Amino acid sequence: MAFENYYVYRAALWLIRRLPRGFLYTLVGVIAEVNFYFNGVGRRGMYDNLAHVLPPETGSFVRWRHARAAFRHFAYSIVDIFLTPNLTLDNLEEYVAEIKGLERIEAAQAAGRGGILVTLHMGSWELAGVAVGLMGVPITAAVLKHADPRIDEIFSEVRRKGGIEEVPLGGALARLEEAAARGRFIALLADRDVKGTGMRTEFFGEVTSVPTGHARIALRTGAWIFPAVTYRAPDHRIVIDIRAPIIPDAQVDTEESLVVRCLRILEGFIREHPEQWSSFFNLWSRTELPVWQRYRRKRPPR
Repeated sequence: MAFENYYVYRAALWLIRRLPRGFLYTLVGVIAEVNFYFNGVGRRGMYDNLAHVLPPETGSFVRWRHARAAFRHFAYSIVDIFLTPNLTLDNLEEYVAEIKGLERIEAAQAAGRGGILVTLHMGSWELAGVAVGLMGVPITAAVLKHADPRIDEIFSEVRRKGGIEEVPLGGALARLEEAAARGRFIALLADRDVKGTGMRTEFFGEVTSVPTGHARIALRTGAWIFPAVTYRAPDHRIVIDIRAPIIPDAQVDTEESLVVRCLRILEGFIREHPEQWSSFFNLWSRTELPVWQRYRRKRPPR
């Protein structure tokens, strides 16, 4: 697969650092359009996920437009990954339009607490982590490894230059707990259960499996949970939106209660920017249905 080819990544890295950003976004946007038409698996997964997010009366043209846009926004985020080493405090405004809620993280730091930034496959989460790190927030991220370790090294190099400490996703829980106990802020994606070992609960009104690591770490360490998201402004700069913390109470809260509270906030993020949610896998596994039913939602009873 081309997107897992080391030499494609290395060539992209070389080009991205030498071409004007405006041209790059235009170029990858065109590539994403081509990918949309030829990547049937990703397109079907996107349609199915959007069927849960968009109102039942949403027409096929609007669903098609949102799905195409999601492919483009994901391509833009790939460009941003390779641009993150360029970020400094002096040029941050060229890449980041606004950071909402940074004072909430500063309050956790003042209280001597670590934090857990729970986010989505939306916007430019890698660039956002570097931007928040430049503002004095120590970030530790759980990362999914590629089949080719040379590709991992490309991304690791980018993250190191951005000041991000990375932990491999497999067997990461103990190391993430230790990072939170040191006062670091963990970044976790919570909209896809990659390992298939999460909790089954409702997400957009239908049961699926979702990650629980953030809730478990919060209960064990007392770290505050910050639902957060990034989305792209029309000028291609990103907005980082950090919501009020969920402060765990070990006497009252459970993993399930914390996961559900986070999901309700994350659902709101997705509803606000469905065209930027880059989720290409069918999260609800509805492939057993006939194809003409997979992208339909039942209307609620009158």
